[in-house]
Amino acid sequence: MSEPDNSTPNTYDEGKNLKSNEISEEELYTTYTEDLWLDRVARVLGFGRLATFLPGQIPPSYLYAGIIIFIIDVVLNFRAYLVGEYVVYLENPFFIFQPLALLTAVYGAQTLRTRYHQVMHEMDISSRASNPDRLLNIVPSWLPWAFFIFLIGVNFIRIASFGGPVSLYQERGLSEVIGWLVANPIWATIASQFLAVYLSIVLLAPWRIWRSDIGIDFLDPEELGGLRPIGELIKHAYYYQVAGLIAFAFVLYTPGISSIEVERTAATNVFFTIAWVSAVATIGAGVFMLHRFMHQEKRYEILRLKKIKQQHIDNRWDIAKYTVADNKDDLITEVDKRMELVSTTSEYPATFSIWTQLLISIVLPKAVQLFIGGI
Repeated sequence: MSEPDNSTPNTYDEGKNLKSNEISEEELYTTYTEDLWLDRVARVLGFGRLATFLPGQIPPSYLYAGIIIFIIDVVLNFRAYLVGEYVVYLENPFFIFQPLALLTAVYGAQTLRTRYHQVMHEMDISSRASNPDRLLNIVPSWLPWAFFIFLIGVNFIRIASFGGPVSLYQERGLSEVIGWLVANPIWATIASQFLAVYLSIVLLAPWRIWRSDIGIDFLDPEELGGLRPIGELIKHAYYYQVAGLIAFAFVLYTPGISSIEVERTAATNVFFTIAWVSAVATIGAGVFMLHRFMHQEKRYEILRLKKIKQQHIDNRWDIAKYTVADNKDDLITEVDKRMELVSTTSEYPATFSIWTQLLISIVLPKAVQLFIGGI
């Protein structure tokens, strides 16, 4: 092992002030400009061309979601009101959380994907990994389609349970038929995009990091192995799930809901609990995979350094008699220094504040559901 290089590119000004090179804007921030799956769907439907007439670079998915949600929610409910059909907002004003959640899902998918791109840039994955594309292009192209097909299948199973479109029309009117046959598939595209991005960041990214060769940064001054950016992003991604669960709780459990005795069934409670447990499981699995990755890297590096040290120490197993081989004192000192750096690195990519925020956000949706459900 070579002697440590004590020189640094930054020097002390008269022994007092540390001079540091300026950090460029590119080093701090990098923008993800590629289309998401929902953007490509929106372009096929003509929203990409519409976006070119607006100032700035507005993703087509924003226009797709905003315009269609407005048309369906406002126009259809207004029509239902005029002809005396069921108007969900009059029965349950808290249903406003549904369109808000859909718009937030579009924004969340765009924001999370952009932040993930920035995290990979900050972690310098392109130069550290032998196969960086597996980490840089984290959302598989097939995943949104898989979610979409699944959600469409569930939607049509529900329609069949009502007796089909004709029975639905006879019992609930035209607005309900349009809602199930048109609106729900559109909502499915939005949900599919968000779920694909969310699960790719929270589950797939930690898995690929664990199975990659990037190693961990033992020189990280935060002693988090250089993985704090991805840990922060996973926490941020979970916040969107928390917001969605709370909105879901308000839609299902608030006292303004019509036919409360029907909505607050055991099946409703079980469905909400499954959604909550699934969200908690995803965040737990992601953090666990990063923990195992860091744990294994630490153990490997400590064993490697230990073997180097053993090669140059006589009577290694006797504290009273051990001696360092000739001219190897500096090497042993350097090895000890590096072993300390490795040992002090956390095996979790999170600080106490991150853990506190996560624990609160994990408990919050269930607490809101229990509180509202008990009113």
